[in-house]
Order: sequence, then C-alpha cells, then structure tokens
Amino acid sequence: MIPHCESGFASFVANPPINNTKNMINRFLYLVIMLLVNDLILHAQQPSANYLTLQKKIATGWNTWNYSSMLDHVLLPEGLSMKVNLRQAGIGTPYDPNYFMNEITVDKAGMIRPIAHSVDGAYTELIIDNWYGNSLRLQSAATGSELVLLITPVKYSGNVQYFVELETGFLWNRKGSLSRKGETIVVTRGNQPITIRCTGAVLETYRPYSTPYLAVKADTVIGFYTGNKKSLSFIQETIDKAKNNWNAYAKNYGDKATAFQGIQTVLGWNTLYDAEKNRVITPVTRGWNEAWQGYVLFEWDTYFASLLFAMCNKEYAYSNAIAVTQGINKRGAVAFTQMPGNKLSDQSQPPVGSITCWMIYEKYREKWFLEEVYQGLLSWNRWWIKERNNNGFLTWGVPWNGAPKDAILESGLDNSPMYEGTFLQQVGDNWLLNIADVGLNSLYVADCQALAKIAKVLGRLNDETELLRRAQLFASKTTELWSEQDGLFLNRTIHNDKKSYRLSPTLFYPMIAGIASQEAGARMIKEHFYNPKEFYGEYILPSCAFNDTSFNNDYWRGSIWGPMNFLVYLGLKNYDKKAAAELANKSFALFDKAWKDHHYVFENIKSIKGVASKDDQFNSDPFYHWGALMGIMQFMEDKQF
Repeated sequence: MIPHCESGFASFVANPPINNTKNMINRFLYLVIMLLVNDLILHAQQPSANYLTLQKKIATGWNTWNYSSMLDHVLLPEGLSMKVNLRQAGIGTPYDPNYFMNEITVDKAGMIRPIAHSVDGAYTELIIDNWYGNSLRLQSAATGSELVLLITPVKYSGNVQYFVELETGFLWNRKGSLSRKGETIVVTRGNQPITIRCTGAVLETYRPYSTPYLAVKADTVIGFYTGNKKSLSFIQETIDKAKNNWNAYAKNYGDKATAFQGIQTVLGWNTLYDAEKNRVITPVTRGWNEAWQGYVLFEWDTYFASLLFAMCNKEYAYSNAIAVTQGINKRGAVAFTQMPGNKLSDQSQPPVGSITCWMIYEKYREKWFLEEVYQGLLSWNRWWIKERNNNGFLTWGVPWNGAPKDAILESGLDNSPMYEGTFLQQVGDNWLLNIADVGLNSLYVADCQALAKIAKVLGRLNDETELLRRAQLFASKTTELWSEQDGLFLNRTIHNDKKSYRLSPTLFYPMIAGIASQEAGARMIKEHFYNPKEFYGEYILPSCAFNDTSFNNDYWRGSIWGPMNFLVYLGLKNYDKKAAAELANKSFALFDKAWKDHHYVFENIKSIKGVASKDDQFNSDPFYHWGALMGIMQFMEDKQF
C-alpha cells in the first residue's frame, strides 16, 4: 500500500505487477539491480570536501578526546595524551577499585561531579569528592597547542597522603617520542618539540608506566602545563580567564545561563574522537564506550545529540548527524547501533533523523549539510515500507525469527507496557510485532514530511512527490487508529483489530505530523494530557499512564524521558501552545534542578518524586546526553534556539 511516484525505485515498490509473469520477473530483476545500485552509492560514497574540512576544523587542539578517562586531555591531530591519575600513598585494601584512579568517569555514587566543559575544550572543570576523605577540583584551559591543568585540594584529610601522577603518551599508534629530562617531559613529533612541566616538586617514584610520567604530592595546589616555563599564579590566572569566558557566554541566556552550561557540559564530557574514521562523535555517555569496543552510537540518541549541539556549536551538530546517518546497514536503514570496525546492527530505531536534520538546517541554512545526510535518510525512509510494513501499518521487527523483546528493542522503549502480550508475525523475510503502533506510524509521517522539505531544497522534486504521497498514505492509515469513543489514537493488534488501552505519550505523536484534526487534538489534550490519572501532575510526562497496571516508575514503566517529552512538545505546539509551554516549563524545572543540585543530567527521571534526591533515580544513567532534551524546550519557547 505505497502510493505511485515518479522515481523508478519507488514506482517498482509501489506498483508490483501481478498478472504478467514475464513483466513481473523483469521488474523484480530491475528492482534488485536498483537496490544494489542504491546500496553501492551509500557504501561507496566518498567524503565530500565540506565534510573533510569540517573534521579538520573540529578534530584539532586539546580536548578530552579519549573515552577512557575524563582526565585524559589529548592534543589532535598529534594524539599526544596528558592523563591525570590519582594514587593513595597509604596501604590499600586488595581489589579496592578506587585506590588507584586512572579511568575516571561519572559514577552513580557521586564521587565524580562534572561541573563544566565547553564543547571545544577551552575550559573544563570537575570535582572528585570524598576520595578517602579528600576532595579535589580539577580544571583545564586550552588555547591552540598549549594546555594548563590546575589541581586544587578542596578538602584534605591529612590522614593519608596521595599522589597526582601525570601519565603521557601517544594514542592510536600516532608517531612521536617522549623523554624525561630532569623535571620536564620533552615531546618530539616532527620538528616541533613540546615540553610538559609541573609547578610542584617532582618526586622520583617508580611506577609501572610504560611512558614518561611526573608524580607530585597533592597536599597543595598543583599545575601541569605545556610550553614555556610558567608560574602557578600564571596558570591560575589562565584558568580564571577561561572560566570567566565560560560564564560570560552563558549570560546571554539570562536566567537560563546555568541550564545552558549544563547542556554544554553533558555534551562536552561525552564527546570523543573516533580515530578509525577520523571524526568527532558524541556517544550517549562515556561509561558505555569500553563495553562496546571503543564507542557506540545509538540511532535516535545521536540524532537528538546533534539537535542539542545546534544550540551551541554548528560543527558538532553536523558531525554527529552525518556520523549516524552514514551508518546505513546492509538492508538500507540507519542502524540501531554503530560500533568500531563498521559493525552495524541489522535493526533500526524510531525515525527522527529527518526531523532533527531539518531543524538543524532551519537554524543554520547551509545546503551542503542536507546534501551530506540526504541519501542516507532517503534510503532509510524507503526501508521502513520495505521491511516493516505489516498489513499496511508500520510495526517494529527483526530480520530473524526471534522473540518479541528483540523487536520491542527497536522501538527504543525497552520495557514499555504497551508491548506486553505482543507476538511476532512473519512478513516476508522479517518477523514483525502484531501491533499497529500509533507512535511509529506518526513519526514516519513526520519523517516523510521533513524529508520532503529537504528534497525540495535540494531540487529532488520527484523524491519530494514520492515522500509527500507516502506521508499522505500513512497519515490516512494512522487516522484508522483514532477511537472516537476514547478521544485518543490507540494501538491495535493487527490479527484481530483489537484496541490496546496500554497508554503512553507516544499516542500524542499524531499531533507532530498534523494527523489529528483540531477537534481530535483538543480532546486528546483535555481528556488525556490533563488527566491526573493518566499523564498530568507536578512532574510530567510519565512514560506510561499513572493508572497502568504495570506502572512502577522504573525505566519506560513510568519514568520521565527527555526524548518522549520533546516529541510530545513538538506536537502540542501545533494544537495548544499553552499546553506546550507548560510541558516545556515543567520539563525545564526538572532539568535545571537536577543540574544545579547534583550536577547530573539524568537518562530518565522518576515521575513520582522528581529530582530532589539523586538516590531516587534508580535504573537511570546519571550523565546521559539526551536528558538535556528536558531543558531545550524552554529555550525554544523563549526563542533562544
């Protein structure tokens, strides 16, 4: 059930011959050829000059590029690493993971507290709190090829001494040499030597480092730095200047200055360098990367990271959007996950790519960016109707005979009550959930609409026609899920056309694409959005209705999620600006308080207690970048995005 369109590819998908066997075989062979050509185009496309220029601009200078430690500052393109490690000087307990701290990332216990991180690495700050009774503030300032690090004791127990050790080296097999000369480390790469020094008295310790290092006692303020000899006061002044610049820029956002810094900080600390593909990317959070062999890009998470970057840095927004869109799997979809070695999942996730890329384009109006992402987005849009069409509706699925939970993971809503009791049906080469999903079909219509706008800008008029017709078709199919009796769009099981009353904010998604009539939208908002038994309250929106039998405030069973609130917000703006503003305001209040009180950006937030206590946020990563979507809506409301 795909509308006719003028492009050859879509025409064959839309109108397969059913009577003439010879014609059917010819068209099938041509379709196979078209698919192969499409795949070759996607996978053999060479980086454009604009893309190479982009990466050359941003993959340079000092930043926390190495995922393994927040205190590993790396200079690009050289790959020179200056990594701060902490070692207790007393007698440790066997297997104590904190006795020697050399892989520092945000933890749920609150020992590592991220305070600041400009996107470009010009200023960073974090606090290590209550480490054997000691607390330290660690700050950095980077300008060009020079870096200064300042380590300031905030609380010193005095009971047990500890050392700060600066480990040096070259990452990713980059060429260069290092040597220790007295209290200085000399770095040689080509004809440009770099010196690394310390303001404290360097100790002659014998640690099992394989490269030169500097060790000092940490009972006083310490500075490590590159370049000519510098005094501690000079380093402190340099840090103060960088921090003042950091704060001055944020003041442009008035009473939301601190929240703006929170958005920058969660993005900055989670950004890293992918040496394999020579690109800057932003995985969801640093702690995930090691287990995924170096990094993992989740599809819709990364598109939302791109959108968040559009607030503060165009180049990083482009880099992440292009990176995730380049991850086209062998079936033609933007992959669910990307890993090193070009390992791509056979599944996908919610189609938010065209929506976010169009929003980024609306802000910066650079056509070349759309050209970079267009072919991948178009392939992905066509993939949905080829691989996930179940009796005219799009459903989540897998390309193998798996379990329902495998298909549910494609939704991104891992344990949502909406999918309890579902099963898989074989459709062609895929196994698809037996549920017509309001959220998926609505997002797909919005994807078609946004991608049609992109096609128009690029002069792809045949594609624009194809996309608009497909948007119209699936909008019509989605209206079949409207329940006049209930005043809401409801998921339905495909095999028996039975309504599902497992309610979720995804049922508001038809408003994103304008599928709901104004009357229907008004009913949805009045009867369900503002219904305290379902979604309304001090903290909104729960990811399933409060009165759902499976509501337990855990993960997608009632926790509040930034991407879900954000998508509902986009829809509400089309129907009820007052309701949209309230959602933005309440979301911002949660984000702002979490950042000010805890310096956390939560993956999800509990809808019963809010963020008064960080300990209430069970089953939630404490520093996950899409949590900042809870804040971005208010910036949009105030015309600051």
